[in-house]
Amino acid sequence: MSAGRWDLTTELPDLADPALVADPYPYYAALRAAGGLHHSATWDAWLVTRYDLCHEVFSRPHDFDAAGQPMLRALQKGIQGGATSWRLPSGSGLTAPDPRQRAEGRRTTGRALTRPYVDRLWDGFAAECASTASELLDRAGTGPVDVVTEYAIPMATSLLANLMGVQPADLSVFRAWAESGYHDDLTDAQRGRVALDIRRLLANQAVHRLRNATDDFVGFLASNPAALPGHTSDVTAHLEFVLGTGLMISLVTHQGLVLSFSTLLRSLIAAPDQYLRLRRDRSLMASAVEEGLRYDPSTQALGRFARANTSLGGVDIPDGSLLVCFVGSANRDEAQWPAAATFDVSRDVRSTARHLTFGHGATSCLGAAMSRRALGYLLEALVERVGTIAPASGAQPFPEFMTRGFVSLPVELR
Repeated sequence: MSAGRWDLTTELPDLADPALVADPYPYYAALRAAGGLHHSATWDAWLVTRYDLCHEVFSRPHDFDAAGQPMLRALQKGIQGGATSWRLPSGSGLTAPDPRQRAEGRRTTGRALTRPYVDRLWDGFAAECASTASELLDRAGTGPVDVVTEYAIPMATSLLANLMGVQPADLSVFRAWAESGYHDDLTDAQRGRVALDIRRLLANQAVHRLRNATDDFVGFLASNPAALPGHTSDVTAHLEFVLGTGLMISLVTHQGLVLSFSTLLRSLIAAPDQYLRLRRDRSLMASAVEEGLRYDPSTQALGRFARANTSLGGVDIPDGSLLVCFVGSANRDEAQWPAAATFDVSRDVRSTARHLTFGHGATSCLGAAMSRRALGYLLEALVERVGTIAPASGAQPFPEFMTRGFVSLPVELR
């Protein structure tokens, strides 16, 4: 793909362009070289591609308020359908969130993800990863195995089901919802049924935990209201918060974990010397996870809204503007990492961990610590058992620009 085919000051490429979806990094490099901050008439938004500028945006929460990832993905879909701005009529799904409500919900959700019950998940998750990795290796002699559909997806489902206290009898409902984001062959009716079933399950969970205190994620949310000031007694609003958070964690976090693992493993497959280095020196495991998150993040962009008239990099940003911070570009900024376009598991982990995949500061991803730990267990279980991993045919990329990764990744394990 040649980034020179676009006028970088005015025009955004077609987000459905297979070349861009397959490899956006040459385009990012051209944007960074051209200044790193550009206004897109197509998106009616500011595109931020340099590390220093993205970092500054994330470090100024009083000037720039977070826009959720679902909003950016809805924007992407809208533009692909011919929209010319994110400022669409009410009901489009592209409206800015209430910053007070977001802040209240983030505080409660962040506390819920740091409770002791989270620590109790890891021994079981590590053992399950080890067992499943061994089963994959046992089957390797019969042909390729799919490390996404047969390993990462079921492991993520198990981890999040345990986090949310899903009972065995309800696991099929939870699994259908959590794994629905990887299937493009579901009809609208099927998706509607899956969504209805999970809402019923999570609503019943929330009501039960309001009546019976339970030491798990949903129990903590239910017992700690996160309503707007003046509405703390609104039980319905609180239950909607619990339900919405549960839906988000079980789908968005699941997808982020699986796709991040798929890009990490794909990077190791493409650089077999790095995989062998990791096999020889397991102390590099944390560094390998951070390098995967930096080098090819599943989340390519994070959104922010300007709270008032402000400036960024010497450019005036009007009140209410949408900024799309391309963290996939910031993470490849040569001004921050030498040979940034090279995947290297031996980079100093403290330097690599400065990547912006999870954002930065007060509005960074609440599940970052949990995702890092889960990725470590997923990778370690394979590295300990598998001598080499070679690509096999049939890999299926996630069909989006904003979100990268693989919904299917067949490999040969040896």
